[in-house]
Amino acid sequence: MDSENFRQYASERRRVKTSVLPLRLLGAIALILAICGNGGCIATRLKATSNRPVNASMEVFVRASIEQHSMDSVCLFPFTSPPEIAAASDYLTTAYQTRLVQKGPFREIRTMASEVKSDSEALWRARNEGCTLAMRPSLIYMMDGSGAMPTELVVRTRILDARTGQVLWDIKQTALSEPGYDIDLTWNTITGEPAQRRRVMTDCLALRFAEYLLKPLVQEQ
Repeated sequence: MDSENFRQYASERRRVKTSVLPLRLLGAIALILAICGNGGCIATRLKATSNRPVNASMEVFVRASIEQHSMDSVCLFPFTSPPEIAAASDYLTTAYQTRLVQKGPFREIRTMASEVKSDSEALWRARNEGCTLAMRPSLIYMMDGSGAMPTELVVRTRILDARTGQVLWDIKQTALSEPGYDIDLTWNTITGEPAQRRRVMTDCLALRFAEYLLKPLVQEQ
């Protein structure tokens, strides 16, 4: 091969390499974006915390004067619930017990080890334990979508006077958190914030319940 032919051959090789490199580079960039995009979605949905709001409401069916019962001792029985969501009972009971002790609307909170099936059983056990009040909470409904779907809790709490059998408080609480909207950028999707998880919402409901009971006492001061 003479020198002229060699120069022509080298020039063509450079052109081929130059044209192939951008194609490979673009392919690599596209692959990285796809992986990052998918990874971002997964990471967002599995985040332990979220900035999504919790919409909480309360319906009060019966309400007593907390001023007359602030020195009472309460037997707190475990949450009752349908069998399919019974696993949530422990941390619901713990959350309510913790917030009631923290806020202190009553003199004493005693957590009972086992649930009761009726008001009469709750009153009997409360009297045997030396409690003046019996608290019967129940989990009515729970939907936990792991952040990708709405999270919803519905609970109802009844507090009975162990001396008279009278219902002093009967309160229904609902909490709902929905995931944020996804943003579609055509080449990638920015996943919205996940809905709050059920433990966060449980603590929210427990705190609101304790604060509701305590509020009249705070206003007096």
